[in-house]
Amino acid sequence: MEEKKIILDEVSYDFLVYGFWHCKDVSSALHYLTTMISKGLKPSKRSLRKVISSLCDARELQKALELSQDMRLRGWTHDSVVQTTITESFLSCGKIQEAETFLDRMEAESLTPDNINYDYLIKCFCQNGRLNKAVHLLNIMVKKSNIPSSLSYDSIIRGFCARNELNDALDFYSEMLNWCLAPRIDTLEMLVDSFCQDGRTEQAEQLLSAMIRRGETPTREMYGAVIKSYRKEKNLGKASYLMQAMQDSGYEPDFETHWSLISNLSNVKAKDSDHSRGFLSRLLSKSGFLKKK
Repeated sequence: MEEKKIILDEVSYDFLVYGFWHCKDVSSALHYLTTMISKGLKPSKRSLRKVISSLCDARELQKALELSQDMRLRGWTHDSVVQTTITESFLSCGKIQEAETFLDRMEAESLTPDNINYDYLIKCFCQNGRLNKAVHLLNIMVKKSNIPSSLSYDSIIRGFCARNELNDALDFYSEMLNWCLAPRIDTLEMLVDSFCQDGRTEQAEQLLSAMIRRGETPTREMYGAVIKSYRKEKNLGKASYLMQAMQDSGYEPDFETHWSLISNLSNVKAKDSDHSRGFLSRLLSKSGFLKKK
């Protein structure tokens, strides 16, 4: 084409790039892509996505980065797919710092589009122990009026629970609910259990109460964690109340929970004996040990 002096425009180059990529000739697709960029012609997002994704899949990250560099020099934005593909390639190679540096450069040079979506990368950074970076990416999305998915909030909440930074976990949980996003049930179980493990049983119970007010049913594991925590605190009144709620929700406590509460009744003060007998009667009746009159 060059010998015949045929001048190609953006549409023609894009057609060639996509055509060669579709025929699995990534080398030729890359040639025409870099040629059009060198001529100042901006490739379509589709062409960039396909070629960069193929290069990253083939572990040719350096060539993908060279394409990114050419785009950067011209001030062209990198869409979500391109940013995610390159960053994920860094992470898969264990180059976590390089992944962060790449994203920081995109932000510093204003090459991040308004409709950016970092949901997948947020999950990846949480899995790699980079919780602060995950939170930063989530904040970028919110700042650009892009609501993160529940997956992002789930990952961050679980990350903070793992670090026992429960106030931060609770803040993101509240923010998630404000966006009308529903957390995964195992995220809620982890949140409730973390508060119980930290001795903040009342807050754990408040999480259960909030679920019930929203028309949701706490799981057996959630009830069990809070009941166990109250039992350790010798707060049998609260444990009794939650046992009742648990049974009303259709769950039967296991034998260990039953027996631990019954055995602890011997330590209850005399002034609480009437309540204790009432609790024991309800417990045995619910469990089928007493005949109902």
